[in-house]
Amino acid sequence: MLELKQALRAAGREPLLSGVDFACARETPTSLLGLSPATRDIMLKLLAGAERLQGGEIRLNGRDIGQAKRAKLRIVRVGSAGAAKSGQKVGKIIDAGVAARVGLSGKLSAVVSALDAGERVRLAIAKARLEKPALLLLDAPASGLPADQRAQFVPDLAQMVAECGAVVVLAAGGADEALGLGGDTVVLSGGHVQQAGPVAGVFASPANFASAQTTAWPSLNTLAMTMKDGRGRLADGTSLTPPQGVSLPASGPCVLAFRPDDSTMARETPGCVRFVVRAIGEQQIADRTYKRVGFARETWLSPLIAAEPPPPGAVLNLFVDRGKVLVFDAEGRRHR
Repeated sequence: MLELKQALRAAGREPLLSGVDFACARETPTSLLGLSPATRDIMLKLLAGAERLQGGEIRLNGRDIGQAKRAKLRIVRVGSAGAAKSGQKVGKIIDAGVAARVGLSGKLSAVVSALDAGERVRLAIAKARLEKPALLLLDAPASGLPADQRAQFVPDLAQMVAECGAVVVLAAGGADEALGLGGDTVVLSGGHVQQAGPVAGVFASPANFASAQTTAWPSLNTLAMTMKDGRGRLADGTSLTPPQGVSLPASGPCVLAFRPDDSTMARETPGCVRFVVRAIGEQQIADRTYKRVGFARETWLSPLIAAEPPPPGAVLNLFVDRGKVLVFDAEGRRHR
């Protein structure tokens, strides 16, 4: 068990941990979301005992993290660089069982320098397993991978670390890594835990705007407005009548949001909200292509499913199921 109790630490002028409490169990991997590359590094150094808190404590298996090495509690960190290139054969480094676990069964006779970037990260995780650590720290392992390799790597994360006997903590570089790992997730923002719990539940029902932004993959589509007299004033000066079945605050600033994959160019159910948008172009994210569209000075993404994408400037209908539309008030709280 890894436990943070009233953990306090700043990252420069920004709070990283402001009296934070959470625990990571050995049986269930845990992802940390909402950290920048710089704060990820500080967080992982704290969890490894390489840096100190300014208040509170971190304990691993009941012992202060600063005493982990003395207690022979091995801590291993794996990043996106993966295993160093060498002329050594993979089969001389790991056995067939571990190779199967991390998806390298067909690479035992290959030399490490012949592996692609994703395979070298898999090898690094395999080597970490063989060290039998008490704590395995994953530092955004997919962050440096090309889109095609990332799309293959991320879904295998859970299998790669399963039954390794360690507390597994992933400082995620993207929401897709957290989804691939499964288990539990902790969303951090502004030094506080915004939401925590099983990955599926947190992603399905974000508690606030910070959590919704952090758990969206690709980035959340948002529409900021100010409500007055039953209508929303948009950034381009136009107004929006609240969609039927979508509850908005009576007055003041708010944000309407939805995930790109919850939108479509074709009406699928009667209970859809329709937006008239303008095509901008396409964007490749991992192994998927999205249509970039504009609405009231906002740029949104929607899955591209047409054989021939519409040309830039084309006027299109974008549909979102009402049940998938999220609304947040001026303080970022979920409006229901």
